[in-house]
Amino acid sequence: MTPISRLWAGFVSAFVLATMLAACSTTPLPAGLTARMDQPGAQLDHAEALRHINLFRASRGVPPLVEDPALTAEAQSLANAYAQSNNRPEKPDDARHIRVSAGYADFAETFSGWRATPEDAAAIADPGATRMGLATAYLANSTYGIHWVMLLAGPAAPGAMAGQ
Repeated sequence: MTPISRLWAGFVSAFVLATMLAACSTTPLPAGLTARMDQPGAQLDHAEALRHINLFRASRGVPPLVEDPALTAEAQSLANAYAQSNNRPEKPDDARHIRVSAGYADFAETFSGWRATPEDAAAIADPGATRMGLATAYLANSTYGIHWVMLLAGPAAPGAMAGQ
């Protein structure tokens, strides 16, 4: 990458980030990001969460993720186990990264924590990650109540279809 293209990429990233921050400071966050997940039957707004994650990735100059149903199912299984055991799940072999969190009631709080942690932010902005699975599990009598798992993976293996 030439110095000019690096400068341009930095400018574009700064502009996107400034736009995101300005939007967040003047308008309320979408309900899908602030819906409380710490109650029975709560449903995560996957589309809004993915949109928010991809805005963050765009601010870092990396391509967007797509939600992969198989990774989402795997993340749900891990989140359920995390809620039951209170033990942080291990990264599955088919994932590049696993991000976990516990105790945050909504996606906006959870993502804020991930975004503010350098290791988590770098994983979410990994340009090699192309697919994502995101899940949450609520268990009232567990230590943290709500447990979050995000799996990030690269392209599906040749011949494999996403979601299988």
